Amino acid sequence: MKQFLAILILALMASASLRAQEITAGLSSNEAQVGEPIQLVVTVRGGRGASVPETLSVNGLHITLFGRSTQFEMRNLTMTSTATYTYRVVPQFEGEFTIPSFDVTLDGKKYPTQAMRLSVSGSATIPQVPSLPQNAPPLPQGIPSGQVAGTSQSGRPYFGELILSKKSAYVGEVVPIELRFYFNARVGGEVGERPGFSGEGFTVQKFSNGVKREQVVNGSNYVVFSFKSSITPAKSGEIEIPAAFLEARLRVPGKVPQGFDDFFSQMIPQGMFNETQDVKIETVPQTLEVTALPKDGRPDDFSGAVGKFTMNASVSPKKASGGEPVTMRVTVAGQGNFEGMSAPVLTGDEGWRTYPPSDKFRATDEVGFTGEKSYEFPIIARQDQTRTPGVRFSYFNPSTGKYATLTQDPLPVDAKAGSSPAATAAAPTTAQQSAPPAAATPAVTPDITAMAGGASSWTSLIFRREFLAANAVLALTWLALVAAFSFRRFSASAVGRSLARRKLAARALAGLRGTEPDAFYGEVSRFLALHFNVPDQHAALAARIAALPPETQAPLRAALDRLAESKFAAGGAPAPAAADRDSLIATLKTLRHEK
Repeated sequence: MKQFLAILILALMASASLRAQEITAGLSSNEAQVGEPIQLVVTVRGGRGASVPETLSVNGLHITLFGRSTQFEMRNLTMTSTATYTYRVVPQFEGEFTIPSFDVTLDGKKYPTQAMRLSVSGSATIPQVPSLPQNAPPLPQGIPSGQVAGTSQSGRPYFGELILSKKSAYVGEVVPIELRFYFNARVGGEVGERPGFSGEGFTVQKFSNGVKREQVVNGSNYVVFSFKSSITPAKSGEIEIPAAFLEARLRVPGKVPQGFDDFFSQMIPQGMFNETQDVKIETVPQTLEVTALPKDGRPDDFSGAVGKFTMNASVSPKKASGGEPVTMRVTVAGQGNFEGMSAPVLTGDEGWRTYPPSDKFRATDEVGFTGEKSYEFPIIARQDQTRTPGVRFSYFNPSTGKYATLTQDPLPVDAKAGSSPAATAAAPTTAQQSAPPAAATPAVTPDITAMAGGASSWTSLIFRREFLAANAVLALTWLALVAAFSFRRFSASAVGRSLARRKLAARALAGLRGTEPDAFYGEVSRFLALHFNVPDQHAALAARIAALPPETQAPLRAALDRLAESKFAAGGAPAPAAADRDSLIATLKTLRHEK
């Protein structure tokens, strides 16, 4: 029986074919520090006996081959071999490097790898994990330690790592983190889409999509899934960062059927008797020492920004007529808590009417730690202005432990005051169009024999009904043409235009009570434009309101300010209260008696 099974296995192995050849190469990280080792992993699938260079020559990088391994797996009577070659890459100075393509020789043919880029700097980055932690989890149930290569104390089948970019931070400081989950390459399977992670005393950003790579840890091949995010501590003191977890479904070696002795067990291809098992991989909890922001030296306008930032500003348009807004665009860029910061402060803005800004953030990394946030301030000149307000932005720099303030001097601009120019009411011009002349009516010669009574009738023609009806139609047509011509001339006259405008104004005033709150001030502005017979513009209306009695001016000016706020302020203006609407409508009704 044993001999028969052994012959059967050898026959299956002999008939199994290798998969199509596939060669990939990749870096364990595309960013590193000077002197920080990373790994370059070359994976050869579907072939055996590949030849790779022992060293790679790149100026500024020391690259040497230090590990290789091969594994076999049987699936659906097809044997797959995977060879992994691991290089150690040590950056020697800062800069941007390109590791060029190099050849991998397999079965007498050369296969070029793709070129890879590496960014090396002296700034703090998330550290790499060079070795397996001492508290790696035990073997999953059902995996005999003798059947998984590398499952000794230095090569567990799976484990997780929670990596903090720093061990101490300030309240409000963004701390990048990375979760790494390692799986021995001899254990296949699939992992969940996102890790589970939460805790108290800090906020956490959404994790980036998982990145898969291969890495050698203590001489054993591992498949690594990496997820990046950031946390922001909300209180001072020692904060516990709890364990994160990732669920996975593994294909682990099952038990060898009875009847196989140790000799034949060694000949069984990996994967021939696999079993499926659901596992939950957890990281080790850590602590973060959090310090409160100092009170000494805190600027009055500090609003919670923590990080390293720069600031610049621009204005558009550079020239504006009366009542037209200009936009100050202020951009804060760098690293820090962009979600927790408030807008910069405008200084020297007494001659301007300013509105709350809108903001937009653009991240330049995976977790929103670096990027730029732009604020757009709509401003309208109260008096003629040649310079915009200045800008000030205060933040706390965790690297120096001190507060810093960025300033921007006023920018040149040519903006006219919103209420200074007297609007000249340009009466709408309507071309005097003459009504087309009435068409000449041809003479009618009635057919007497066709009329009622025939030839025997002796009724006079002017008294016959047919004659009267025909002339009545002609008279009505003539009167309609005369009325239309007169109405057109009257509508084009100053009196006609004034009556039409007053009628529209009355309708607009009557409809104010049923207007939606967000459109109320716009309808008020339309009524005022109709009433004063001026363009519906801030400057023109402000000039006419300035001529009214003081008790009437105040509510109307306030209405124009609310309208401007609804147009230019981020989020619009608050909806008017019912009492405010009624009071303003009562003021508008008094304007109808104005001479």
